[in-house]
Amino acid sequence: MRSISSSNLMLLKSRFAGFFALLLVGCSPHTEPVSQQQLIQQATTESAAAMQLGRQRLADKELNDALRWFRQAAQLGDHDGLSHALKLQQRLEGRLATAKWLEKSLDNAQLNAAMVSEQQRAALGLWQAAPAATANSGYQAVAGCNLTVQPVASQQAGIARWQHLRMAWAEDPLLSQLPVCFNDLVKVNATELHCTEHAEKRISCNYAALTSQVLAGQFSQLLIIAGQGLASYNNGIIQLPDTASLALLQHEFMHVLGFIDEYPLSRQAADNLCRPGSYATNLLFDNAPATLASWREQWLPATNTARGKVKLEAVNTCQATEQQAYRVVATINPMESYQTAMPALYKELMVRALQHPENIMPVQYYFAYLARQQQAWQQWHALMQLAAGHGYNDAVNALQHL
Repeated sequence: MRSISSSNLMLLKSRFAGFFALLLVGCSPHTEPVSQQQLIQQATTESAAAMQLGRQRLADKELNDALRWFRQAAQLGDHDGLSHALKLQQRLEGRLATAKWLEKSLDNAQLNAAMVSEQQRAALGLWQAAPAATANSGYQAVAGCNLTVQPVASQQAGIARWQHLRMAWAEDPLLSQLPVCFNDLVKVNATELHCTEHAEKRISCNYAALTSQVLAGQFSQLLIIAGQGLASYNNGIIQLPDTASLALLQHEFMHVLGFIDEYPLSRQAADNLCRPGSYATNLLFDNAPATLASWREQWLPATNTARGKVKLEAVNTCQATEQQAYRVVATINPMESYQTAMPALYKELMVRALQHPENIMPVQYYFAYLARQQQAWQQWHALMQLAAGHGYNDAVNALQHL
């Protein structure tokens, strides 16, 4: 008998092992992959199937379909499905649209309320309690409270941003010395305040949602930190995104004190402001000696040592019209570029403006205008009385002519 060498024996064993392995594979039951149609049918009742469809669509960058399946998984009780749905919708449509979907789904019992964490609610601004102040979130100035501001936020990011701004204000060498106070922050549901989220446009909100706070609160200005887009100041309302820096808040607050932007205004704003013989806190709308004399009389009394520091410099504020505007300092400053240094004269003008807070339009006056549009005369009267209580002359006259 022919002998088999040890090396050949090893090779033979290896071949048999490979054969049996192949045999086992070939003999094992074959499982057909689940078709898309079957998966879609299963997803009507099985959250795992809905999640699988959502992940597939996400991998294929079919984002709207992915969102639909993650929502389906959430409605079937999948916590990961809810988390994925909320994150993806914020990416696609923004926080407000996401908050509205979540609120509607909870109201219609399409989602189990227990699935939604407090963190998720806070991020989207769906507070379970009525609008209420957050304790110990205000600021009292050492110099007193010639002007009081009411901060408002509608989402957790706005609350966190306010805490940052409040501490930065308190540490700023100029702002901390002003007689300006801030009440405790009030949080309002994002779906009620309904602030816009257009990156290239000014933020706008449903300000009427704050009527009860304006009627009850002891303040003359609102600071709303909500929405996404461009900051602004109008009608007693400072509007900031929840990414705002202290420099941006300072710029918008200077508008409260009558400072005007030193870059080109819109045609409508320029037409309203740029009139010969008139002036603002920081600007003259011509360089006539009489206009400068009137500005000095109001802003720099004869005893003020800064009278000799005024140097008119042409700016582009009124570029949309034929009128030339002039600022009262030569240097670029926060009213032209909000991150630049503050001129000494502008610091004095800020202090001067806060010595006469009765000249600053209170937000109650604007809300009285809104009430008048709705013919809510009792509310109009209450709001106009509050505005008059701040010493605002237009409100006093409006009540006298009833």
